[in-house]
Amino acid sequence: MGPRRSLRGAWPVLTLALAACAAPDAEIHLAPLFSRHTAPGYDRAEAAGGILRREEDEDGRTWALSPLVWHRRDPGGQIEADFLYPFGRYEEDPDRPRTYARLFPIFWREAETRPDGVVDRDWMLFPLFGGGSSDGREDYLALFPLIGRTRNFLTYDEWSFVLWPLWSRTEKDGRRHTQILWPLFGWRSGNGAAGWHAWPVYGRSELAGKYRRSWFLWPVFRRTDEGLDRRHPLHGWLLMPLGGRIREGDYTATTVLWPVFGWAERPSTGYSAWRVWPLLKFESKPSAGQELGQVLPFWLHFRSEATEYGSILWPIFWWRHDTIDGRETTSFLAAPIWFASRTRHPDGGEDRRWKLWPLAAAGREADGGLDRAVLSPGLDPLLSSAALRRNLGFVFELWSDRRRDAAAPRTRRAWLDLYHSVEAGGHRRWSLPVLGGRWTEPDGTKHTSLLFGLIRWRSGPDGTAFEDPAFPGPGWPDLHAAVAASE
Repeated sequence: MGPRRSLRGAWPVLTLALAACAAPDAEIHLAPLFSRHTAPGYDRAEAAGGILRREEDEDGRTWALSPLVWHRRDPGGQIEADFLYPFGRYEEDPDRPRTYARLFPIFWREAETRPDGVVDRDWMLFPLFGGGSSDGREDYLALFPLIGRTRNFLTYDEWSFVLWPLWSRTEKDGRRHTQILWPLFGWRSGNGAAGWHAWPVYGRSELAGKYRRSWFLWPVFRRTDEGLDRRHPLHGWLLMPLGGRIREGDYTATTVLWPVFGWAERPSTGYSAWRVWPLLKFESKPSAGQELGQVLPFWLHFRSEATEYGSILWPIFWWRHDTIDGRETTSFLAAPIWFASRTRHPDGGEDRRWKLWPLAAAGREADGGLDRAVLSPGLDPLLSSAALRRNLGFVFELWSDRRRDAAAPRTRRAWLDLYHSVEAGGHRRWSLPVLGGRWTEPDGTKHTSLLFGLIRWRSGPDGTAFEDPAFPGPGWPDLHAAVAASE
């Protein structure tokens, strides 16, 4: 009877404990273990300090298992994903339609529907296999270096080879370039093209009515005649390293001890330039309103009608000013530590950005967008800040404050989600794990939750009242689901 009495006595305790638990869809903040935050137009859940996360907002749905995979789908069905960052990438655009996938440097594949409805597919398993097709037409396959034919290779329409470099052929715009023992012997033919070469002794090529080019003991002597179909063709020669000359109408350019000394002029436009490479260069182009002067590494200055920029102690300190379509942008760079820019729009709006690498970065857009972060090691354009943040931000980002525009939710987050706040639709919520937080409604009503959600009360125009416990806290209702249901 003793154990039965103990069980009967435990039921009230269990009932109270269950009643004190938060609803299944309520907010929970137990970071870094698990947390879920909601607001109108915003729903985010994460675990293990942000390694596993899911987010939904007006831009679409995102989920990630960092750094293995990051995936986002927007309302229009477009998909972008990173995997095994920075090597893997996937993109899908149903409007074109187009899909693209790569795992650098091993594999890439692309498929796109052309305006005529034909689907082009190309793929490569580097460096040995490659292939593609266009709905059964223009199929190709390559097994490098044994045998193959590829389409759209580098700048060419087609590249074929057998036992490369024994035999290979490139084709572009109907013109073929065949090579034996690349790059030693070759000839050109098709669609007005002609020429041959025995490298490095002699070579010549021409395109009827367009150009003639030749060389001897490459790269010692070269001669070229370009634009033969123009009123003033270009004629030039270069004997390395002694010198060379170019003539096109009244334009002349001369170099001595190439590439060290050079000068050029066009009297009809007032153009003039001279240089002592790589230190000195001065250029004037009055017809385009352009001037360039440089004494490297001490000073550099360029000016045109739309752009002016300069550098001191090149390439460390830079400044730039652009005026394009009434929009003025001024920027300053002290590479790689400091960058700042300001853009003024014709309507009076202003964008501002700055970065103190790698410690912090901030930006404010004219439409109300915000992007602030403490620890920002990205170095655009060499290392994309956005890609680095979405894949590895959970490791290094100590603080963030972001908003897409004035109408979008504004979120603030500390490292491992040890603090989180969101403002949207007149609601503001902030919380810390275990300790608690506060939710302020549009009418000013405040909901406070403390100590795992065991102590909760409400205060507002109707007075103050305690609320039911909601372990593990803060236990506030799902605002994202409520707004979605009302719509």
